Amino acid sequence: MSQSPNPPCPRCTSPDVLKKADGRFRCGNCGHVFSASAPVASAGLQLRLTSPGQINPWARAAFETAQDAVKHGNLAEARAALHRALEAQPDLTDAHYGLALLSADPVEKRTHLTDVLMAVPNHLDALRELMVLDGRLSQDEAARTHHFNDPKTRTAAGPVRAATTTLTCPVCHGDLTVHPDDGHVECRFCGYRAASALRPSADGEWLAAALLERKAQSVRWKIGRRLLHCNQCGAERTIPATALSDRCPFCNANHVVEQDALGSFQQPDALVRFRVSPETADSRVRQRLTRLDQRIAGFIDTNRVRRLELEGVYLPFWVFDALADVTQVITPQGRGYALRPSQPERTTFRDGCYDLTVPGVTKPRADLIHGLGSFDLEQAVDYAPKLLARYPAALYDVDFDKASMEARSLAARWMKQKHSQTTRSNVEVSVSSNVVQMSFRLFLLPVWVGVLTEVDGDLRPVLVNGQIGKVVLGRTQKRR
Repeated sequence: MSQSPNPPCPRCTSPDVLKKADGRFRCGNCGHVFSASAPVASAGLQLRLTSPGQINPWARAAFETAQDAVKHGNLAEARAALHRALEAQPDLTDAHYGLALLSADPVEKRTHLTDVLMAVPNHLDALRELMVLDGRLSQDEAARTHHFNDPKTRTAAGPVRAATTTLTCPVCHGDLTVHPDDGHVECRFCGYRAASALRPSADGEWLAAALLERKAQSVRWKIGRRLLHCNQCGAERTIPATALSDRCPFCNANHVVEQDALGSFQQPDALVRFRVSPETADSRVRQRLTRLDQRIAGFIDTNRVRRLELEGVYLPFWVFDALADVTQVITPQGRGYALRPSQPERTTFRDGCYDLTVPGVTKPRADLIHGLGSFDLEQAVDYAPKLLARYPAALYDVDFDKASMEARSLAARWMKQKHSQTTRSNVEVSVSSNVVQMSFRLFLLPVWVGVLTEVDGDLRPVLVNGQIGKVVLGRTQKRR
């Protein structure tokens, strides 16, 4: 009896596919790992007509024929009817989704699911099927995402063991650093120079897909501290859950956390290097203190500086891209229009906004962080642990799901500001928008974090944008 051939890769359609020991398949061309599609079962399968807008009567009739065929278990007739529906109306997303459900061919299934998501980016059923096809969700996990119950949140009882990368030179095992001029990683002892980092991909993670993956989990862990083992001296220590990198207090080895035993966080996607030196940051802060508002404040309270302490640190930021359906309504105003009333002009279109930046930490305070201004994300490079050889990095304590709520508000504000502008007189413009798709990435951005100690002992927080040098001064706090 001849063995059935391996299915082609559903991602790149290559026939160069090998079967793994666990029964799944691996593509030799693109490396994609996938499962073979199971035969389509008619039990429980339903076709629903949900497409917005007007439906061609011939397409509707063909779709209803497909619905009836599915009820009677005639899947071949159902597929033929759905193809007829698409001939009458090629953009009928329900027909594409129905063919994806009825297809046992992973390539054909992917094609129809992609067509659905191109037309309706927030079509969760199609996205769920695509994630199963990609191996990101199992069938059981996909079924779990239909429930309204979120994963249970549990707090780790003690420090969670973490795996780290030690930033040492591969030639002499010396300490690595980052050159302040061009940002390349080098050894401070033997002159080893690491390969330059690459620009990151513009594609981010789909927010809807990430939320489905999270919903498929049974438990969501909260971590207080992590346990690190030093590969250099063997010492073990705990660090706060908000630290991504840390130096061993015994041998000074620089460690970067890659993952912990509970898989409680994700690695950054990109990093923007420091461009402002410590000397320049110090100078910018002192210049800021000489401005008129600070001199006036000095008459009320002594704000002369006794000591300034600054530390360079990479802070995590969630960066979102958003696609939204926008509705613009232009209503005539004024006397002239009262004599000849006119109907408001309503226009609906789709627009996108990019690089919406939301802080991933609660400390420093959000108002101080927002005062840093914008970062040039075009200068970002792909994240690699070695890039933290000079400055440490913090780990986010604001997760992407919470940050996405602020990003939606930023997108709505951006759309309103952009599309409320008009050159016409005597009209009122109102704009509303609905975000239909979001993607996100995790960036590490350079910030000088410091404290001003005044001559009377008062403390004052200060931040400096590590890329452009903008200074933010916080409120004075009386020393207790």
